[in-house]
Amino acid sequence: MATITPGLRKALIASGVAVALTGGGAAAVWAGTQPSPSPSSATASPSPSASDGAKRAEGRAQGIHGEHVVKEQDGTFRTVVTQTGKIASVSDSEITVKSEDGFTQSYAIDSGTHISRIPTDLSQLRNGKGKPTLPSATAADLKAGDTVRIAGTKDGNTVTAQRIVAGELPAVLKGHGPRGHGHKEL
Repeated sequence: MATITPGLRKALIASGVAVALTGGGAAAVWAGTQPSPSPSSATASPSPSASDGAKRAEGRAQGIHGEHVVKEQDGTFRTVVTQTGKIASVSDSEITVKSEDGFTQSYAIDSGTHISRIPTDLSQLRNGKGKPTLPSATAADLKAGDTVRIAGTKDGNTVTAQRIVAGELPAVLKGHGPRGHGHKEL
């Protein structure tokens, strides 16, 4: 039976964290609760070279904040808000986040808000179990200046946080990994 070296194990865990914390991870969380879209016909398809360039650009670009509408299984619509930035202020019932481009958004925190923190030691992600998980946290564990990735739902003028992930990505995931790929600093 093959064994995984500690360095490789940490890299694999870090990769899993990266997927969970990037826009792709946020999209996967939301997409997992949504029905599959029905196929649509395209009137024109891009040339292979244009398509290849777009795929490469997607890998480099990291979303800072956004808002999109998803259709629920019952036919209703829900507006999803996502943001990466630094905490401007936080209390037990509200968090305000400011993105690198200056965009600021306040989110209500309620009993349905799941808060977790990226550990500084990636070995803490497994805790002797199979699937890597982020340690839970509370609003009291967060402070102004912390980096967060947040996703919530918008109803009128109120945005309620569904998931908050606090902490810095490990260096291997911030552009210092193999072949220079990864995330950039906020």
